[in-house]
Amino acid sequence: MKKLMLLLLSIMIIFTGCNNKTEEVAIEETYVPVEVKMPESGNLSKTLTFTGTIASEDTVTVVPSIMGSEEVLDVLVKVGDYVKKDQLLIVLDNENTADQIESSRLQYELAKSSYNSQYESYLLNFDNFKDIEKLYNEGAVSESDYKAAKLRASDNQVKLLRDQLNQAKFAYEKSLENNDDLNIIAPVNGIISSINISENNLISQNNFISIINLNDLEVKFYIPESRIALVKPQMDVNIKIPSIDVSIPSTIEWINPQKNIGKNMYEGNLKLNNKDGLVFPGMKSFVDVELKNVETFLIPIDAVLFDKTNYIYTVKDNKSIKTPVEVGDDNGEMIEIISGIDKESVIIVKGQTFVKENSVIKIVRRQ
Repeated sequence: MKKLMLLLLSIMIIFTGCNNKTEEVAIEETYVPVEVKMPESGNLSKTLTFTGTIASEDTVTVVPSIMGSEEVLDVLVKVGDYVKKDQLLIVLDNENTADQIESSRLQYELAKSSYNSQYESYLLNFDNFKDIEKLYNEGAVSESDYKAAKLRASDNQVKLLRDQLNQAKFAYEKSLENNDDLNIIAPVNGIISSINISENNLISQNNFISIINLNDLEVKFYIPESRIALVKPQMDVNIKIPSIDVSIPSTIEWINPQKNIGKNMYEGNLKLNNKDGLVFPGMKSFVDVELKNVETFLIPIDAVLFDKTNYIYTVKDNKSIKTPVEVGDDNGEMIEIISGIDKESVIIVKGQTFVKENSVIKIVRRQ
C-alpha cells in the first residue's frame, strides 16, 4: 500500500513539473526577442551637389531718347557681343539736333534781351512813378497823370517776359541734352541679345537694343524630396562652373516649398556675384551645399523597412511601435535618418522583421 502511494505521488510530481515547463514555454513564446540600438548623431554626406542653371535676373532695354529726327550713322555692336557699362553702342547724326540747338539758343537769347530791356524800362518807370506819386500827394500832378505813371510802373509785363525767358531757357537746355543723347551707351555690363536699329535709317520709338544684365545673375537648382529637409535658406554654398574653372561662394536665397511638378523636385534660388564678368547665362554649373552644420541620425541600414513609405520599429513600454522615417544617404551599413526619431529613440535593429505594431518584445541585447 505504501509502495502504491509513493508511486502515485511520484507520478503527480512528474506531471506537475511538466505542466510548469509547458506554462514557462508558453509564456516565453508570447515575446519576440529583439536587439536594439540608440541612434548616433552625425551624417554620411559632407557635401550635397545639385545641378544649377545660370540665368540673368533681367534684360535691360535701351531706347533712344531722340526719335524720328536723326539718322543712324553707325551701329558699333552686334548680337552676342559683350559690352561694359558706359560703352558706346550707337552713333546718330547730329545735323537736325544741331539746328534745333541753334534755334533754341537764338530764341533764348531773344527772350533774354527782351526781358532785360523791359526790366530796365520797368526800373525807370518805377523810379519816375515814385517822383510823380510824391508830386501827386502835394497836388502838383493831376490824377490822370498819376494813374498813367502807375500803369507804366506795373511789373505785369516783366513777369510775362520772365516766364517766356524761363521757357526759352528750358528749351535750350533740353536741346543740349538731346545732343548728349546722340551717343547711345550701355547702362550695364551685359550681352547684346537683340538689336532693332539699322544704319542709314531715322531713329524711331520702335528701335531698341536689349542687353542681358551680367551684373545680376542668379542660379536656379532643384532639390529631390529625399534632400529637401537638409537644404535651407541662408545656407552657404559654392557654385562651381567647370567651363571657366571657377568656384564662387554664395548663399541660398529661397527655396520654393511647392514641388515643381515637371521636375518632381523643389526649386532653390541664389545670387551669383559676377563682378569680373566671367560668367554668362546658360553656363553649366554645380551647387555644392556643405552639411558641416547639419546633423542627422545614423542607424544600421537593415533596421529600415518599407511599406509604401520607409519606417522602423522603436520600443515603448516593451512593445514595438511602427515609426515612419525620412531617410538620407547610406554607405551599405549605416543610413541617415533625417526625421522621425530623436536621440532618445530605442530602435529595433534585429528581429524587426518578426514584429508588428504593438508586438510584445523582449530586449535580449543592446548594441
